[in-house]
Amino acid sequence: MGQIRLSALISDGMVLQRETENCIWGYGNPGKTIYLRLGDYQTKGEVRADGSFELQLPPMKKGGPWEMTLEDGEEQVTVRDILFGDVFLLGGQSNMELPVSRTLERYEKEIRSTAETQIRMFEVPKEYSFGEKREEIEQGRWWKAEGEELLLFSAAGYFAAKELHENENVPIGLLQTAVGGTPVKTWCSENTVRRLGYDAEELEECSQAGYPKRVEQQEAKRAEEWWKAALNGTDETDTRGSIQIPGFFKGTELADFHGGLRLKRSITLSDKIDWERKTKLYLGALIDADFTYVNGVKVGETAYRYPPRIYEIPAGLLHSGENTIEIEMLVFGNDGGFMPGKAYELQYGEKEEDRIDLSGEWKYEVIKPMEILPETTFFIYKAAGLYQGMLYPLRKWRLKGCFFYQGESNTGRTETYQEELTAMISDWRALWQQKELPFIYVQLAGFSDGREHTDGTDWAKLREAQRKTECVPHTMMVQAYDLGEYNDLHPTDKKNVGKRLALAAEKMIYGKNVICQGAQIKELVWKEEMAEVSFLPENTLLHMKGKETQVLGFAAVLEDGSRIPVEAEIIAPAMVQVKLPQKQKICGLSYAWNDCPLEANLYNQAELPVVPFEIYK
Repeated sequence: MGQIRLSALISDGMVLQRETENCIWGYGNPGKTIYLRLGDYQTKGEVRADGSFELQLPPMKKGGPWEMTLEDGEEQVTVRDILFGDVFLLGGQSNMELPVSRTLERYEKEIRSTAETQIRMFEVPKEYSFGEKREEIEQGRWWKAEGEELLLFSAAGYFAAKELHENENVPIGLLQTAVGGTPVKTWCSENTVRRLGYDAEELEECSQAGYPKRVEQQEAKRAEEWWKAALNGTDETDTRGSIQIPGFFKGTELADFHGGLRLKRSITLSDKIDWERKTKLYLGALIDADFTYVNGVKVGETAYRYPPRIYEIPAGLLHSGENTIEIEMLVFGNDGGFMPGKAYELQYGEKEEDRIDLSGEWKYEVIKPMEILPETTFFIYKAAGLYQGMLYPLRKWRLKGCFFYQGESNTGRTETYQEELTAMISDWRALWQQKELPFIYVQLAGFSDGREHTDGTDWAKLREAQRKTECVPHTMMVQAYDLGEYNDLHPTDKKNVGKRLALAAEKMIYGKNVICQGAQIKELVWKEEMAEVSFLPENTLLHMKGKETQVLGFAAVLEDGSRIPVEAEIIAPAMVQVKLPQKQKICGLSYAWNDCPLEANLYNQAELPVVPFEIYK
């Protein structure tokens, strides 16, 4: 019998890069001849001694669907519904990985009515490898942008693909490789990690035979025991009280608490409303995990801190009169609490008044106080692991370009980021043997971990490292700091992120004459009581976005490194005048230079925000 086996990538619904040769590879019986047919095109090749074969498809124009057959005289394999179009790799961490399903609260009507069958995505299995490179993708399939499959797409990737498909009238294929929480080092090659030296010891440790598996088993057992004790234990002191939601536990009687809690709230529902309906329970975002019950029935659970808690309550579970909401909550480490600025309510209709506010006082009892759950070792975050396990098996697939959204996990080591990202880009281009592979990436969105106002600058420094990486040829950065949310690491406005990625692609890849980036500082001229800031490009037309009547986002940097907001006004199409405070020793000037600069309101004529900067005298 024949034994023709193909990569999971080479399967029904696949999208191949148009107008270039494409490799079709697989495995069979050594010495056998494999015959390939696609339309009128035919070719053949022999299976090598190691059982592998490679055949080449000629450059094809956009379109489809096509059907391809491979046979060896004993067996025939058929791949159906093939499209030729433009293929983009989606890389990075959770803000690229974030699925369309997480944006339904914002875009549900649009998404539910979408049927874009020429936009397709393959999600590469999340597998790491150290030492040996993973040769093949053995699982997965191509999804189409319609129905339930669309909900699985990367939201940023889908919205970018939608724009490009509409503008270029070409099928779009997406290879989804993003993994939440990953630092840039895991996407670099082992050679690069060793050459840079920052994480070489970590790589060597992970490369020890059996080490990752042994650690994972030990830690999984430890975590399971911790969860069981936290949920099933009893508090010998019978600790009870009340807590205000939302808010962090820091500064309350639950400060420094770790373990299991039970929170309870009773609400009285009107008998004038028919409760035989679906309702939604919004519990913002809590730290860290929860099991949530309504009238004793579990309506949802979430195992970690970041996802929004939006739980559907089945029809008929609620009733007029008194109802009970109960949260079994686990606090693993650091400070627990409920993220401010989020919705905490019961929603039973479309109108604003069809909501019952759940913020305020909740009763709690301690199930079991515990020691902090020790941090888990995520080998998927370790140096070179995902380059070896997820990217290397894709090396034969031709690409039009890369979309990359990453950096949140590098904000604790900003000083090496430009060097690491530059090296990573070089690794990717070498892997795909495309020296000028277009690389378009997103500058970090604003975030300040629930603090509405922050002086933190680690994220600003990371954004600057990202900006400097644009010196690498055939790269382009797009802005997102204004699309962030101070209380959500995963802001849901991925439609505008996708549009900005697509705009950059229109400029860089498709050669369109479009404005795709915000203005950048050209020159800062210091004067006695003011400073003048001019911007590039020369045709920039600055304006203030929003309801504010003055320019916001500028700050004077003082000798001690602190910043004070300063007044500014637009005095020319591409120039701003900044009023400097007197009786202060001014060392520098910054714009949008903090972790979450949502107040910054300077935009160009394409409604793209000015790029952040910090300049010293």
